[in-house]
Amino acid sequence: MANFLKKALGLFVEFEPSEPQQPGTPARDNLAQKFPLSSAKQAAVANLSDEELDKFEQHFTRLFESSNLPGPDYFEFWRMMETLEAHVPDEKARIGAVFATLSIQGLTRDKLLETAAQYKAIVEKDRSEFDKAADDKAAKEVEGRVHQIAQFEKDIAEHSKKIQELTAAINKAQADMKVLKDQAAAHEQKIAASRQGYDVACEAMINKITTDIQKIQTSI
Repeated sequence: MANFLKKALGLFVEFEPSEPQQPGTPARDNLAQKFPLSSAKQAAVANLSDEELDKFEQHFTRLFESSNLPGPDYFEFWRMMETLEAHVPDEKARIGAVFATLSIQGLTRDKLLETAAQYKAIVEKDRSEFDKAADDKAAKEVEGRVHQIAQFEKDIAEHSKKIQELTAAINKAQADMKVLKDQAAAHEQKIAASRQGYDVACEAMINKITTDIQKIQTSI
């Protein structure tokens, strides 16, 4: 069943072929029209890496093997179709050959269709379980981080507000400090001028008294 997932996806999106092929066979065109994928899903399919394809292929292989119904059914039919593809490339002829072989083991057309529907239901159930698991993981991993992001945004807004308040307080303090510095400088200048004037006056008085003392000593 090598590359069976790529073949299934190839009904809707062309993959790079390993060998030259004629583009758009009627069967593919009909299926693509009957089961069209949205452009978003087509893009998602086209972007699947080989590693992802292998991972999903192994997943579905394990799923079908673990759910294999008793006796020949759609699963055995499908596996034999994959096995004989290289030897019987014509799909219609291969379907007839595989069905003829398995009908000997008791497979009927009704059972083939019935079990195909059962495997389809198994895949749909697996998809529901996967979606639930993905939702749970999103709730745990993504929504939790979204909540943290919202909290960080709230913290940033609060810190930004505090920064604005502190910036305003700093600006006011700087303005008040400048006023006080100017006032201090003005008072220092005034005091210095007063000190200088006093020193001149004081020196003059001392000189006057000294001169008077000399005059008194020489005159009396």
